[in-house]
Amino acid sequence: MDEAPKLGVYIGSARDVTCPGDHVTYEFVLYDTRRCTLECIPQLNFFEGGQPPWRCEGNYEVEDGEIVMEVTKQDVRGPRRDTDVRLEMPAGSSGSEFLFRNSRLGWVGPPPALPSQDPVQLKKAQLQKEEEAAKRKTELEAQREELDRERLRQEEQANREKVQLEQLREELRQQQAAQEAEAAQRREELERQKEELRRMEEEKQALLAKRSVEEQQRREDSERESQRVQEELRRQREELKALEEERQELAQREEQEMQRRKQEGEQETQRLAAEAEKQRAELQRRREELQAVEAAREEALAKKMEEEQRFSAELQRWAEQQQEALRQQREELRALEAEREEILHRKLEEQQKLREDEEAEAQRAAEARRQRAAEAASAEAEIQRKREELEALEAETDSARRQKEDEERRLEEEQVSLATAAEEAQKRAAEAEAQRQEIQRRKKELEDLEEARDDAARRSQELREEQRQEVARAEEERTRLAEEAVLQE
Repeated sequence: MDEAPKLGVYIGSARDVTCPGDHVTYEFVLYDTRRCTLECIPQLNFFEGGQPPWRCEGNYEVEDGEIVMEVTKQDVRGPRRDTDVRLEMPAGSSGSEFLFRNSRLGWVGPPPALPSQDPVQLKKAQLQKEEEAAKRKTELEAQREELDRERLRQEEQANREKVQLEQLREELRQQQAAQEAEAAQRREELERQKEELRRMEEEKQALLAKRSVEEQQRREDSERESQRVQEELRRQREELKALEEERQELAQREEQEMQRRKQEGEQETQRLAAEAEKQRAELQRRREELQAVEAAREEALAKKMEEEQRFSAELQRWAEQQQEALRQQREELRALEAEREEILHRKLEEQQKLREDEEAEAQRAAEARRQRAAEAASAEAEIQRKREELEALEAETDSARRQKEDEERRLEEEQVSLATAAEEAQKRAAEAEAQRQEIQRRKKELEDLEEARDDAARRSQELREEQRQEVARAEEERTRLAEEAVLQE
């Protein structure tokens, strides 16, 4: 039968456990024949080279000269739950010494009361819990108010940004509506010009047909008149032989008249060239006006792009402010962790001092250590809670940033659609300019045709007038010859 161990507190120490300078103290407490605790207390904190402290609770049994402890409550570090921890009982120790990890643990005093059975501890734990609850409630209220203020500020910022986005969208819609109206007006102007061009073409065709008919009739009349005149000339050719010198003089006069007409034609050509130059100047002026309008539109687009860039810069500044607030919260968290480490360090120093002063007060020191461990656990839980709240705030910040990025993407899409509409408007303006040039060219061709037709009609009229004058002169000459013949007779 295995010898029952002596109930009480067992304390031992180990040096250079994980690295040089890592000295720890092990405390093993047997409360009764079933309940026990095992605690590791490093002399140095984690930042000075020591290992993290840990404490576990469980149930134990005696098997073959060993204490087998089944862990039922684990710590952040140390043995895990539902695992076994073995402590050897050296031969001849009468159950007052144990070996744990090659470190000898000796009995120093009777066991303390269980935390669940000690009324003083229960009252103290209850008061501590109430104080912590009140403190946590105050902190939660302050943090909730801060979060509410932050949420209200973010909502106000989001509303302002939403209003700005709505204003930008409204301006974009107005600009698109203006561009569509301008495009519709240009299309109507183009249709009107096309209709006018068709009407002018029809009028030109009708006028050309009418003038062709008139010209054909005049040509036929002229041909008939020419035939009659030629017959009359052939009949009077013998009578006009005597007038050869006069006809030569008439030919000289006709040549002079042709020179004069040629000079008039050159003057008319110069006048037409001057009018064409004037029309080109007018066309250049209208092109410059169109370029000025396009430049004004481009300037408006540039201003719009500048406003959008300014809006993007404001969004960037807001994101930087959020990141600065997050950095401050992280610094506060690090300060809390440093404070926790400092508390742990002070606790360990006090425990070491108590061990050096009086080992007989190990029970009271153990109670103080457990109390401080509970405080450290509550501080750890508080830090964990603040870390979770910080992660929630970071998630909310990320969500707001994603919303801003979505708004920026929508704004960029609207800018792309605006640029596409501007390019379409420029293309339509270029098409309208090309059509106006085509209309001007056709008008010029029509004017040239009308001038050529008028020139042909004028020349035909002059030819008929010359023929009539020549017939009249021939008639006068014949009358004169007849009178002379009568006088001679």
